[in-house]
Amino acid sequence: FPYTTLFRSVLPLPLPPNAPSLSPEDLLTFASIALFVHRASAVLPGFRVTAENASAIVEICRRLDGLPLAIELAAARVKILPPASLLARIESRLQLLTSGARDLPARQQTLRRTIDWSYDLLEPGERKLFARLAVFGGGCTLEAAEAVCNTSEDLELDLFDGMSSLVDKSLLRQQGGDDAEPRFSMLET
Repeated sequence: FPYTTLFRSVLPLPLPPNAPSLSPEDLLTFASIALFVHRASAVLPGFRVTAENASAIVEICRRLDGLPLAIELAAARVKILPPASLLARIESRLQLLTSGARDLPARQQTLRRTIDWSYDLLEPGERKLFARLAVFGGGCTLEAAEAVCNTSEDLELDLFDGMSSLVDKSLLRQQGGDDAEPRFSMLET
């Protein structure tokens, strides 16, 4: 089966802009924040976004790249950690974001399993390209990827096709285009 027939692509949810003046009500218009609050209130009835916890919730959702599964797993942790404490621990997200619903497939129970599952579906050349793209902290252009990722000509695939495949599989994001050369970046997660 082709990779795309195995699952439906789930795009990152919209995040609020870097405007700290948004009210809690305004923040709830963003799907990432609304999902966090909805899932947090499921484990901690009465949980809501307030002026005091709003910035921590926004930053948690940003650091999780707006990924629905990651947001859901993080929100479940507010049962024992308030948003500010959760944010302080988010750097170790692969250890923190575990214990998803047991009725879900194993690949959706922890963030690490989800990443492993996606990686395991890649062809060997795609895996090699994906690993090499990790050197670009802020993303790269196609030209930069060509200059760095296949210097030994051992990728076992055409770099352009590999980049396109990783975008199709949601492991790379493509930004820009139109008149400017597009940039490619990995999710922070």
